[in-house]
Amino acid sequence: MWRWTPWVLLLGLALAQSGGGSPVLTAVLVLEEDVLEDGVLRTYVGSQTFHVASEAELRALLKKLAREPRPPRFVLQGERWRGVEKKGLTFSEAEALAAYRQARDAGRKSFVLPVRYTYPTPSLKELYVLGVREHLATGETSFRGSSRERAHNLLLASSKLDGLLIPPGRFSFNQALGPVTQEEGYKEAFVIVGDRTEQGVGGGVCQVSTTLFRAFFFAGLPILERHAHSYQVAYYRPTGLDAAVIQPYKDLRVLNDTPGYILVQRSVQGATLRFHLFGTKDREVRWEGPFVSERKPPLPPKEVVEPSLPPGTRKQVDFAAEGAKVEVRRTVRYGDGRVREDKLVSVYRPWGAVYLVGPTPPPKAPPAPQGGGGGAP
Repeated sequence: MWRWTPWVLLLGLALAQSGGGSPVLTAVLVLEEDVLEDGVLRTYVGSQTFHVASEAELRALLKKLAREPRPPRFVLQGERWRGVEKKGLTFSEAEALAAYRQARDAGRKSFVLPVRYTYPTPSLKELYVLGVREHLATGETSFRGSSRERAHNLLLASSKLDGLLIPPGRFSFNQALGPVTQEEGYKEAFVIVGDRTEQGVGGGVCQVSTTLFRAFFFAGLPILERHAHSYQVAYYRPTGLDAAVIQPYKDLRVLNDTPGYILVQRSVQGATLRFHLFGTKDREVRWEGPFVSERKPPLPPKEVVEPSLPPGTRKQVDFAAEGAKVEVRRTVRYGDGRVREDKLVSVYRPWGAVYLVGPTPPPKAPPAPQGGGGGAP
């Protein structure tokens, strides 16, 4: 259990003289933790205590307490985002034994454990200097109902962007993600190619670009390049806020025009993928829509033969969607009084449901003729 105490009281505890001669001493571990709260970097000092009855127990305690640093993460507590980190802890056995012996020989009840901190890269202080201080926006989508291969691809791709630092200037999704190939671990899954759905390496990566695009859009970043999908994909509701990528032809590009860097942090809960953006908040964003017009009915369903399925199997992999023109509007108000208004227009073609079907089983062979009655020749 953590107990946050002032330094004076803490050191008073550590240096207090004992009234008796108990062989059990209290080892006091003093810890400093940096926290980002409401855009402010704060340092908290706390202590943990451990009972030590021998030098052997002290050696075992040092091994137990030693740890590697953990990179900073932002966590949502109630409605408040806090940036936290875990510094690494290292101990010198010789220094710790010397402190223990000195306290024991002097008849004290406790002693302070000598500790050295190691910092993650980047540390929370370094992120603060870069301008990563508060929550900007979150984009999310659901991949419920995805095939195992599609879910694998989108989880792999999104993990490559977790912890990404975006400097001021132009950002390219394709460049940040890197190659989408089997060598990089991606599997074949269904992708949209023109007016059809077919197997392709990396199917599901577009859900990653869509989720990140939504975070950029809600954060008020200028959109430099964005492509709508051919049709309204069921995973991407509300409609009109998707972003298709096809390397190297179609990309998602935005401009980081905030005062500092932007940190991208991924989270996955169940079948919900989220990207949270953290930086320096200098604008307010309001958006409205989607406004749908020019509706067209869906196309008839299609069946695609999949040899790997058992004969007679029928599995839906795509859903019918109406054609439409969809508009989403956004107003960005900067802290210096500037106002930027833009709109996102997507034109979707009508689409039909797609079913995978197992191959038609071969026709059964006709039954063999039964042998006739054997009359005497």
